[in-house]
Order: sequence, then structure tokens, then C-alpha cells
Amino acid sequence: MASSRLERIGTILTRVEGLLKNGAMKPDDRPLWYDVYRAFPPAVEPKFARPTPEIKPIRQILYQEDIVRAKFHSNGHGLGAVNMLNPSGETQTQRLLKQYEKLKSEGVAEEELVEKAASVVESDRLEIVKAKLTPQNPDSVTAQVLVDADLKNIFKEK
Repeated sequence: MASSRLERIGTILTRVEGLLKNGAMKPDDRPLWYDVYRAFPPAVEPKFARPTPEIKPIRQILYQEDIVRAKFHSNGHGLGAVNMLNPSGETQTQRLLKQYEKLKSEGVAEEELVEKAASVVESDRLEIVKAKLTPQNPDSVTAQVLVDADLKNIFKEK
């Protein structure tokens, strides 16, 4: 049986149909995919002897923004958190591209465009984060702890 090549003779569908027709398999024991396959047959029958499809080369799609994004990420600038539940929110990369176009229209040198745009976007992001972290009651104990906290040097000994 090890040298059997039954997969070359018929498809899995014809073998299951044969088992059902001859009583070797009960209709209640048929596989889940069988009814789906019968309802939605493939356009081309999946036979072993079918010729391989023509392999077409994948066309490269590259947009102008992709070059800016690549420069942005290759310089070590990361993405901020993206809220996937808010589709109308603007991502850091989208803000970078807008700032890039704005600086480009102002006539900034090509070498400095990504760095300046990244620094503007980063400063805007930090302002938003600081605004969110500012407590409503500045006299509270939590507010005092947040003011004194230095997260970058949290593990350094004083």
C-alpha cells in the first residue's frame, strides 16, 4: 500500500462519493467540507494531472510616500501607539507625511526634510501625551509623584 498512487486516479471528492455510494461511509459520518464542496464546486477541478498554472511576476508597487516612510524608520524613529478602535484618528506616519509635504513646499533642503518633519511630529506627540497626563488636581499626591518621576532614569541609583 506504500507504493499506492491513488491521489493520481481521482480527487478526494470522488473517493468520498464512492465510499458513500458503496456504504463504506454512512451519510452522517461524511466530512464537514463535503456539503460545502457540493454547494460551491471549484471553477477548476483539483486533479493531480492538471498542468501547473503560469507563474506571472509580481509587479512592484512603490509610492512616493514609501520612500519617506523608509527614511523615517531607517533613522530609528518609531511609531507611536495607534488606536485601532478610532479609525478617524491620524497616525504618527500620516502626520509625518503631512509635515514632510509642508516643509517640502516651504523649500527645506532634501537632506533635512525627514529629520525636521520627524522632530516636529515627535514634539507634537509629546505635547499630546503631556496634556493627557496632566492631572485635574495639581495639588494631589499623585500629581506630585508624576512631576518628580523620571521614567528614563528610573533604575539609576541616586
